[in-house]
Amino acid sequence: MTDGPEKIYIEDEDDGFSEEKNRKERVRVLVFMLGKESYCANIGQVREVIKMPETTRVPNTPSFVLGVANLRGEIISILDMHHFFGLEPQGKSRDVRVVVTDVSGEAVGLWVDRVKDTIEIDEESIQVPLVTLKGNLAASTRGQVAQGEDILVFLDLEKVLQCDEMQRLRKGE
Repeated sequence: MTDGPEKIYIEDEDDGFSEEKNRKERVRVLVFMLGKESYCANIGQVREVIKMPETTRVPNTPSFVLGVANLRGEIISILDMHHFFGLEPQGKSRDVRVVVTDVSGEAVGLWVDRVKDTIEIDEESIQVPLVTLKGNLAASTRGQVAQGEDILVFLDLEKVLQCDEMQRLRKGE
């Protein structure tokens, strides 16, 4: 004789552990192109994406400052993202977009060659940055993510806007 049941059955819906295990942390990102490379940034760092506005060049500014634009009454600087990573601009095309962000406290627009999509990625799929990355790209990369045939370089826009060139620009140097 036994004091209790021989088997204990646990149904999946009652098993809190398996539910917790299956719930992965997801991050929504904006995927965009700079040259022939794919990049992404946390959507929480992006205020909006717009077509390239008409810009006014500002004298005595670094070459990466394309100018300023009026965005519904707010004057924003438009910056060339290619410059920060040593990439050649592809030239203006109908695919060019400006990613507007205010992670640095002030709204700025970042020129990208093309916006592809917004997707969700698993937090655990973000790999540590490659040791072969150099300069601003290494300093502002959160990691990389394999997405199908693409490898997305996961940027931290706040770190991009904290680079040495931007610090000097803010100081008026």
